[in-house]
Amino acid sequence: MKSIKNSAAPELLVILGGPTASGKSETAARLAALAGGTVISADSVQIYEGMDIGSSKPGPELLAMAPHSLLGVLRPDRRINAFAYAKLAREEILRVSASGSLPVLTGGTGLYIKAVVDGIFESPVIPAEIRKGLENELGSRGNAALHSELAGIDPEAAAKIHNNDASRIIRALEVFRGTGKTITALRNGTDPAVKAEKTLFYAMSIPRDELYGRVEARVDSMISSGLLRETEFLIRQYGAGNVDALKSLGYKQMRDVVEGRNDVRSAVEEIKLLTKNYVKRQFTWFRNDKRYVWVDNRRPKDAALHIYNDIRSNTGV
Repeated sequence: MKSIKNSAAPELLVILGGPTASGKSETAARLAALAGGTVISADSVQIYEGMDIGSSKPGPELLAMAPHSLLGVLRPDRRINAFAYAKLAREEILRVSASGSLPVLTGGTGLYIKAVVDGIFESPVIPAEIRKGLENELGSRGNAALHSELAGIDPEAAAKIHNNDASRIIRALEVFRGTGKTITALRNGTDPAVKAEKTLFYAMSIPRDELYGRVEARVDSMISSGLLRETEFLIRQYGAGNVDALKSLGYKQMRDVVEGRNDVRSAVEEIKLLTKNYVKRQFTWFRNDKRYVWVDNRRPKDAALHIYNDIRSNTGV
């Protein structure tokens, strides 16, 4: 691949998204090996150190294929959201690009990827009494009156919000009342997006029945590999009360086992069911974003080569 220029705007950014268990990690590592790239994780759990089994972090074989970034870089007792992740990812994408390597942003957390490529604003913390007051006003004044108030304060936001969408109307008004700034101004002022010269989007496709089979096999493998022990260790190290990472799928169910609220067999079945439900939501998320080109990923080696050739065709190199 052609070297990436050292500039604030990367010449090329490649996105590999798709549902859980669709083989993204292997395809990304193979693609990065072919293209001289670096895999940058877009996974809301793999970013935490020590959360390896439950997040299905890439193993030694994949890590040896190509450089990887944003794996295990935060303590589990640290909180992260899409805005904070986008800032980290932007720094990594610019660093990787400046080094002459192709950034390959890879993961199933669609909101994180969207935050990187489209931008997201840092949501301010608003006192609870402001929201409570607006909810009371909604009951007494109605949606239309609050929407009209918003239109006078922030016409751009009001134009994007239907006058029956009470939750978004309240959110926009509470931001203004709590900060003195409109939600539009905050969004325009804090945008961590990466504006690459060209961004190519690929989503990994696996037949649904086969994917569900992979989910079941993956969960069984997590259990046999020691997910319960990993969860016990994390609880000992960081506690459990305020560690949001331990509320993530898989760890939450194992925590219930550790703390006596469930048994392993029932927890495993719950993880499988909830993971399949999550897969459905991921499919919906990525299919709704028409920028993604779906790639058959039943054979990751072939998929990586297909994507590599498509990149070369799209970039003229």
